[in-house]
Amino acid sequence: MTMHDFIFSSERNARWSRHSIFWLCWFLYLSCTQLRNQSPDEIGMNHFIIYQLCVSANRVLLQILFCYPFIYLIMPAFFQKRKFKKFAFVTGIFIVAFYCITYYDYLYIWSDRSSPIFLDLPNVKPLNLFQTQYFSIYSNLHCTGTLVSLSLILAVKYYKSWFKKERENEILIYQNSQAELQLLKAQVHPHFLFNTLNNIYSLMLDDSPKAITVLNELSGMVLYMTNEGNRSIVPLSNEIKMLLDYIGLEKIRYGDRLEMTVNIHHNPESDLFIAPLLMIPFVENSFKHGASKTLDKARIHLYISTENEWLDFKLTNNIYPFLESDAGRVKIGLKNVRKRLQILYPEKHLLQFHSINEIFTVSMKIFLGKQKPEQKENSILTNKNIPVYA
Repeated sequence: MTMHDFIFSSERNARWSRHSIFWLCWFLYLSCTQLRNQSPDEIGMNHFIIYQLCVSANRVLLQILFCYPFIYLIMPAFFQKRKFKKFAFVTGIFIVAFYCITYYDYLYIWSDRSSPIFLDLPNVKPLNLFQTQYFSIYSNLHCTGTLVSLSLILAVKYYKSWFKKERENEILIYQNSQAELQLLKAQVHPHFLFNTLNNIYSLMLDDSPKAITVLNELSGMVLYMTNEGNRSIVPLSNEIKMLLDYIGLEKIRYGDRLEMTVNIHHNPESDLFIAPLLMIPFVENSFKHGASKTLDKARIHLYISTENEWLDFKLTNNIYPFLESDAGRVKIGLKNVRKRLQILYPEKHLLQFHSINEIFTVSMKIFLGKQKPEQKENSILTNKNIPVYA
């Protein structure tokens, strides 16, 4: 069991151990820091040590008697329910009652020699009445007092509660972002399939034998999207290959009407990973809202490079006037990718769009880093569902 598990475990044995360790440490602290009314020179070192240990043990028992009812009964019943007046009233009565218990404890154990439970040690003087009354108050106030031990316990307890809430918030944010991410990712699939099926339909109308080739290529890409699209990250080389396959399908469709330039500077053996289906929406838009809108030659230039664990993606294409409904779909698609980038790569990406002289440019940079898929998937889910007990 790790230290974290020990501190936050809800198991009964772990809780007993935590409390026992706290009170043992507090007992040792009391034994080393408090001093009653006699020194080792007066009663001898052996008797002094026994006296100190017995006094400390007695005080720890009294403090336990005060802390647990106050923390687990009074505070939940009144303070946490915001019944502050009742809390103040009950707390006042409890403090008075505890003073009485402390007073009679000191009286019968440390003051009254006739008491059957008086601790009689050689050369140790009993407490007089004033000392009994004074120590009954003093033991609750000074640096080894009950209020100090109570404050320590409450500080630990509420820090753990705060930590639990922070972790729960992080998990909730993560779960919400994952749900949103799955929704955004799901929107990519039908959009891609719709465009590609339209391509196949056009080829079939022309009775082109290329339709069979495109259909085979599409099946491979759908298989990739089904298997890899559900992962948190995939090898960058696989994603680039998928892009090239899609570009190949479009080249078959457009033929000589397409002037496509692809410059890729990436080592296929590198261990860079990326979230799947981040780049293809831009490539789709370049064909759907660029190449498909012109009867002339469409020009598309794709540039991809990786250096120092950064992905540099740049795509330019000529654009033509389109209907307002088409413009809305373009904005939705680009907004989709922007939102995914904000979720997946917060403060680790740059996305810019430029439209100048009927040339549309997408520039995207992402810091990928070198990590394995399991590291990415498990990094946020560690230490989740942490129960908190004092």
